[in-house]
Amino acid sequence: MYGAGRLESRNIREYETAARFARDCGCEEFTDCLLTMAEVEWEHETYFRSRVLAHSLGRRLSLWPPPPPKETIRESFKKESPTSK
Repeated sequence: MYGAGRLESRNIREYETAARFARDCGCEEFTDCLLTMAEVEWEHETYFRSRVLAHSLGRRLSLWPPPPPKETIRESFKKESPTSK
């Protein structure tokens, strides 16, 4: 659970980055799907974090930094979008 949660945390950022790359290279038709996948990974990270913290040994581990709130995935993307300026 620990390893999966840590991996999911990294996946959130990777999907956000992929959405930015898609937007920047003119493939905006992929951005919504990629941002949705980032949100799904956020949910997975939250689940695995909760499972680690529910275990007596897991509470003794140093966890990876928690991701920002799920809403910030699309908010930050929209703020930096060239069409929103």
